[in-house]
Amino acid sequence: MKRFIWRFLFLVVIVTPSLSYAKGVPMFFQTGDELFEIEGAPKLDNGYSLGYACQRFGLFGADIWTWDCDLMAINIDEFSAGELDSETKAKMEAQYTLSDRVRNPWNHYGAAALALLLVGGIAVKSKN
Repeated sequence: MKRFIWRFLFLVVIVTPSLSYAKGVPMFFQTGDELFEIEGAPKLDNGYSLGYACQRFGLFGADIWTWDCDLMAINIDEFSAGELDSETKAKMEAQYTLSDRVRNPWNHYGAAALALLLVGGIAVKSKN
């Protein structure tokens, strides 16, 4: 069982798409800004589109908590965000909510998978 857990953790590290690095060493937690596109939202000028800019805390690339989300003009390729005028922002907030943001499955459900892994590990450990 121990070998399985180590292999599983190794697999998670390998397939995690957004590990952070500090001086070449992988970091298993991430904090800072994250941009989310909104599927079907209008495209804006200069490669920008409508999306949410949030603060985040994540483990292995999975968001554990996001906060301080704001609807903005975002450019994922350049990782930049710009303010919307108040009239446009009010109109778009009524049309697009935070739940409309595009997230990959690991980013969305990874926290639950990590929690299940932790609970399963504790259960296996307590049986031995």
